[in-house]
Amino acid sequence: MGGRQVETENNRTVLGDVPLMLVDAAKSVETSPNGISLGAIRLRSWQLHRVDPVPADFDGQQAYLVRVNYEFDIAPDVPTPEWAEVGFEFGDPGVLVLDALPRAVTGPAEAAQYELTRRLAFAPALRGGFGGAAADGVSLPAQPAPVECSGIGDSHVRWRHSGNVPPGSRTGWLALLTPPDSTALRVVAHGEYHLKTEPRLKLRPVGWKDAFEVRLPQSTSTVSTPSRVEPEEVSDATLRPRVFVSYAQEPEEHKQAVSALCALLHSERVDVRFDQEGLEQRRDWDEWTTTHILRSDYVIAIASPAYRDVGNRQAPPGRNRGLTSEYVRLADLLHRHREEWTRRILPVVLPGRSPEEIPLSFLPGIGDYYVVDDFTPAGAADLLMVLRNSAGDR
Repeated sequence: MGGRQVETENNRTVLGDVPLMLVDAAKSVETSPNGISLGAIRLRSWQLHRVDPVPADFDGQQAYLVRVNYEFDIAPDVPTPEWAEVGFEFGDPGVLVLDALPRAVTGPAEAAQYELTRRLAFAPALRGGFGGAAADGVSLPAQPAPVECSGIGDSHVRWRHSGNVPPGSRTGWLALLTPPDSTALRVVAHGEYHLKTEPRLKLRPVGWKDAFEVRLPQSTSTVSTPSRVEPEEVSDATLRPRVFVSYAQEPEEHKQAVSALCALLHSERVDVRFDQEGLEQRRDWDEWTTTHILRSDYVIAIASPAYRDVGNRQAPPGRNRGLTSEYVRLADLLHRHREEWTRRILPVVLPGRSPEEIPLSFLPGIGDYYVVDDFTPAGAADLLMVLRNSAGDR
């Protein structure tokens, strides 16, 4: 499985996948899929209710009842894992998991109904729960095997399913607290599992992360959340492929030109990720950058004097540290998986820039690069042709 972004399936929004693979155990670090694919944890749509009014104990904050849907999709010829885990981390400060379902299941359990209490905790349904629509419909399907939940009271949640995990859909519920005026949740999803392998093969099981955003409803009605918060009317379900933009943040005119390119790509239904989004919250940039590079279909590297100097080891010490970190990741991927990452890294030359400003590692003399004459579909025709024709490759 690759870094596929939003798709629609049976009129539901698919947020993404977490691949489950076997890789060479002799390597101490492995940062991208390069092994035997066994399946994926597929992340389905989230449904949210806003709890309104918020109980007095949480005055000044927003509260949400969240239904999380995911599926273990294991290849037919693969034994069922002894256990499999899916987790969601909320990176924004002030986001708190107050409670979660299923919380602890020690064996097969029947379907059950729950309600939300005034302390925003789940309790067996008795009297209809707290607060109107936000308390309705908390239905937990039957659990065929043990489930453990961790992270309650923190900014993450994990569900571990054990007892030889069969393929199929799963449902979880969250009672979530966010800061006032929040409009979106930034989520990093990850998966782990255990599968016995023959020692002589020296393989280890791994799962890779994915990152996405979910919109927060501003009313108590149920909504199905796409994976991106965008200011325009373009439907998230039509955005593809996923693209990460790597560039130097100087001078200011160059940053503005990069933003103009990103706006053009989004208007052409490309799922663009770059570091001028979501600046109102503190972020772990190391995790954010690594996740988006690995899960994007393409990385657009914007030529500039600063990018050339970083790539050619000519940048002044301590300058452009963020860009240096991005470049080192890309250079490492090119070294280890030359054919794949030569295809996925797209050097782009913006108006007023030169192909001479492309780092040597990105092969400006013997590989393709894409000149953007102006920020219109015609001016970026070559780049858009590659993105459109290759959207379904991964």
